[in-house]
Amino acid sequence: MLERGLLTRILYPAPEATYTVDSFKNELIWIPKKSSLDGDAPLLGVDCVPCLLLKYPYSRFLLLFFHSNAEDLGRSYSFCCQLRDRFQVHVLAVEYPGYGVCPGVATGPSVMENAFSALHFATQSLCWPVDSILICGRSIGTGPAVKLTSLFRFAGVILVTPFMSIGELFKDRVGPLSQLVEEWYPNSELIRKVRCPVLLIHGKADDMISYRHAEQLFELIATRKLLVSPPSMMHNTNLMTDMTYLVMPATHFFSLPDYIFQDLRVPAWAFTLRPRAEKTPAPTPAPAPWPGQRQRAREAGKADSLDTCCGSGARWDGCCSRALVDLHEAMDTTQEIGADLEGQLNSGDPWDPAQPIAVALPAKSLAPEVNKDFREEVVPHRAIIIQKEEPLSVSM
Repeated sequence: MLERGLLTRILYPAPEATYTVDSFKNELIWIPKKSSLDGDAPLLGVDCVPCLLLKYPYSRFLLLFFHSNAEDLGRSYSFCCQLRDRFQVHVLAVEYPGYGVCPGVATGPSVMENAFSALHFATQSLCWPVDSILICGRSIGTGPAVKLTSLFRFAGVILVTPFMSIGELFKDRVGPLSQLVEEWYPNSELIRKVRCPVLLIHGKADDMISYRHAEQLFELIATRKLLVSPPSMMHNTNLMTDMTYLVMPATHFFSLPDYIFQDLRVPAWAFTLRPRAEKTPAPTPAPAPWPGQRQRAREAGKADSLDTCCGSGARWDGCCSRALVDLHEAMDTTQEIGADLEGQLNSGDPWDPAQPIAVALPAKSLAPEVNKDFREEVVPHRAIIIQKEEPLSVSM
């Protein structure tokens, strides 16, 4: 196997952070780490995951978003706001380890741990039903998106510029040497297990991830599916410049928007958690009790319990470190999140809403593939491929 550090540097070249812990007021939340559902243990020294939570009033759907490998939550903020407003959905964008203000190192297992933590928060803390959650991943973000979708039956999944597997990505560049690469995201195997509607978007002009990856994944999907393949779309094309790329296909394919009578409510503790420092020369002071716990202690006349956790007599820094989320989910203090489109980064100039730049694998000249342009039209449980002589964009 290749050294994990080298693979991380190629697949997850974390850019310089574009936001701080004080950015995106009332939109940047902190999700406690949870052990992943496939048995992976959580990383030591990392307690919570920074995420963006953008709310749309009374929306039925929550969209879980995984960004590409050359951006963090700061760079993807404008795009997430457009996802929220175009589709009228709540957006929960997950940060990767080593990106932005999220500590750790991005690997396949560590990224999946963040993904499982976000899903646990959505279903347990936000009480959002799985069948009202949409998954969306772009480029390297399609890896965790496919993994989650292979395990749960969501409302649907959107895969933008997906890939067959890490091995296939390297095969396009280095040939037989790709067998030495550790496989983190075997999408071609996992996509067979998906049982929710799948929307694939991949431009035929993509010079980073070959269009053949989307074609082959499309053939392996055994559920309702749609492949959108604009002839002029490249890997980093802004998906919002042409409504036929993403907005119109997703709106019709998933019947968006939709609404419910109950609005999204977020626990207040999600705005106050912070990641534990990885390098601490001195012991970290014990955090103060949560507001709900403080109030109950005062009402019960137990002032001494304010310095302990759960009334157990144990200090706050050691009692509920692994079960922290269970304690906080019981708290009755919640806070509504506003959707402020004018929110800007606290430092530096605001980012242009154009799509972020993705990082290519080591270059190798490849012969361009010759594919006939076509358009897919989907009816329930089967796909119809209509051959066209001239390039066409998908119109819905």
